[in-house]
Amino acid sequence: MTDTMKEPRPAPVRLEGGAPPLLPELAAVMPADPALANALATEFTPTAATLSTPQAYWAGLNGWMTDRLSGPVMEGKVSPEQLGAQAWAIYASSYWGGLELREHWGMPPVIAKMGIKLSSPFAEVQMGILAQMKQRMAAVNAGGEQCLALLPSLMREGGTSGTVYGIAYNAGVQVVKTEDPPIGQRRPHRKPKPSALRINGRDFMRVDYDLPTPTYLKVWRSAFERAVTANPDAYEKVIAGEAGQGNLRELWRKGVAFGNTTWGGDSQDNWTDAYFDETIRWSSILTFGMEAVGLAAIVAVVNQDPVAARLAVMGNALYLGATPGWLLGLVDTGATLPIVKT
Repeated sequence: MTDTMKEPRPAPVRLEGGAPPLLPELAAVMPADPALANALATEFTPTAATLSTPQAYWAGLNGWMTDRLSGPVMEGKVSPEQLGAQAWAIYASSYWGGLELREHWGMPPVIAKMGIKLSSPFAEVQMGILAQMKQRMAAVNAGGEQCLALLPSLMREGGTSGTVYGIAYNAGVQVVKTEDPPIGQRRPHRKPKPSALRINGRDFMRVDYDLPTPTYLKVWRSAFERAVTANPDAYEKVIAGEAGQGNLRELWRKGVAFGNTTWGGDSQDNWTDAYFDETIRWSSILTFGMEAVGLAAIVAVVNQDPVAARLAVMGNALYLGATPGWLLGLVDTGATLPIVKT
């Protein structure tokens, strides 16, 4: 293809204002990089034109960005020095997604139901991200063997920062929005979306998407199947854990179940169908990278592979600001979205 036949490059995009809360301590390991955010927003422009509503721009940018950045990380093409700024970009776009949701549809009832009470500058949330980021990056910088030693505990973290629970929860949220009872809480006015995303508590580490699957995720799915088939006993030991550690299958079930209780029912009753559909699309895409990380973690420990372990820890670090970013965007009532300029 000649240069004259190539798709024209989108006009550069500049995001002005709207920076997420960032304490100096967190900035030291997750530095703000507006130039990176601008470059990614520019690259997102053709995809943004496919959105069914402009009210889902930031949700779309966030989901697209997680997939866009996850691929190179899970392919070993990103250095530890680059990772912090990329994690900030995901944190920032998640924050903007939360701001966008609240701006158009009000504070979701789920926030009150879960008893979440936070106030600016949200130091507790930021310091939580900081502690996790420092732990992951210390292992990454120490090398693959240290990452191997860390992974069993990361697998068992009972929040969205965990390599198992995070996948189960995020996918479970999509199921509760789209499926009929007893596995979901689809509202009567929503068009059925059978198996828009499939996950359950019975099939450990299995997620099926009604979307094209990226190559990097296919690669880790294949690696996972090879590891499990070649080393079934080691695989079961990884799941069972050492004495006193929780069983990963039970953690998986808990993650799916909790996802099925949060964003269903009236939590999204007043969203337009267009915004609802876009959130299903992009929240499912956000799960791509999380799944690749979770599979890589198990491959690494089963095979005692330090290279896979380092990639898994780096991929996990990339996502540490994702869920907290959305939460802060939802509750930061004094904030405004960036202005998108071309």
